[in-house]
Amino acid sequence: MLFISHANPEDNEFSRWLALQLANEGYPVWCDLTKLLGGEDFWADIEQAIRNKTQKFIYILSRSSNHKPGPLQELQVALAVARQTGLADFVIPLLIDDLPHNEINIQLTRLNAIPFNRGWINGLRALLEKLQKDKVAKDPRFTPNAVASWWESQASAACEVIQEPEDYLSNWFSIRNLPPTIYFHLITPYDPRLLNLARFPYPARRHGVAIVSFADAEILESATSDCPISASHLVSTIDFLAGQAAPVILKSQDAHNILSDLLRKSWENYVDAKGLLKYHLANRSIAAFFRDGFVQNNRVAVPRAGAGPRNVVGFSTRKDRSGNVVSRTYWHFALECRPTIIPNLAFAAIPHVLFSDDGRSIWTSKPRLHRSRRSECKDWWNPEWRDRSMGVMKWLAGGEDYIRLSLGSEGDTEVDPNAIHFTSPVSYREPKSKQELNETEPFEEPTEMELE
Repeated sequence: MLFISHANPEDNEFSRWLALQLANEGYPVWCDLTKLLGGEDFWADIEQAIRNKTQKFIYILSRSSNHKPGPLQELQVALAVARQTGLADFVIPLLIDDLPHNEINIQLTRLNAIPFNRGWINGLRALLEKLQKDKVAKDPRFTPNAVASWWESQASAACEVIQEPEDYLSNWFSIRNLPPTIYFHLITPYDPRLLNLARFPYPARRHGVAIVSFADAEILESATSDCPISASHLVSTIDFLAGQAAPVILKSQDAHNILSDLLRKSWENYVDAKGLLKYHLANRSIAAFFRDGFVQNNRVAVPRAGAGPRNVVGFSTRKDRSGNVVSRTYWHFALECRPTIIPNLAFAAIPHVLFSDDGRSIWTSKPRLHRSRRSECKDWWNPEWRDRSMGVMKWLAGGEDYIRLSLGSEGDTEVDPNAIHFTSPVSYREPKSKQELNETEPFEEPTEMELE
């Protein structure tokens, strides 16, 4: 078997998911959460099971398992087996959270952990490649049908698919009324050292020896002397997106990337004009956030029946034993809006939480931001993220039906501040614990938390 060792209950969700994924691929797997998945007997003597019935020992490495006695005892047995038998890579650690490398248990420091903290699917892919490379044997008892059968018998009582339609709210906000035409401005002679697109009053993107923009030549040339436009070609936006009728070689994917960039720049200009501060993310995108006191009570209204306002800025204080405030940490809700062309022309709203000491200057340390985000937002469920995103989009609309983005002389575009809804032909019965969590809203959110 593949033996999965983990901290119980802290890492149960991941461990159960992993066991089912491995079984679905045909690997014989034993986990205390999925007993009898392939018809195997329960292992009463864990130590003997590790010594005699395990071909790979998979250790779920996390902040919890790194110090919890139970999984560490299992790990010690597995390492002893590896030493005694000389089996290479008998122990395979899987890192699933932000446990720093210098804090990893000394027993594991020499082993390379497969990173699942960058995405479970990417980690699973790497693990499956490792198992295939090491020629780990599969078992015909472990199949997709066995996984489905286990799920129906073990999990259907708590959560199941129901043959009833259900509405779902996406994080997509549709874009409509793109300008019907777009310009290709040819630059002759072309010198990239002289071309500064940031000086243009409207979004523009370079493609080869051309500048692509919804703004005409007169507007661009009036903004800078670095733009010697020799000729301009006006083409249909529809043809442009299909990669047709352009005066330069253009693929459809190139056209989509150009439009996405123009929309992104227009969005950034809009939130900048609204007074929001901007934070540069690692992927070079920008998340817009509120500084302390920018909106009344640091809250935005939520456009949902029965919902109260949500904080977009909050803070926690640390006090000494005498009750004196020694430090204050602000959190800021931030929204990154990323254009999508296919399957929907829309902005995908991606929420973030940032931190500062003064209510506006975001910390520069990425690890510090990550640690604080995990701590501050550990109890935030979908309603918290959803309501804030919806509230910020409505606030940006300023009471109008649409958010109007300036693209150039060929016209503006409109963004619907109401998220796109989808209807599923089936629905899903959630576990009771999550139903209870969802029923707690709306709630009055504190803006200050004392930390002893």
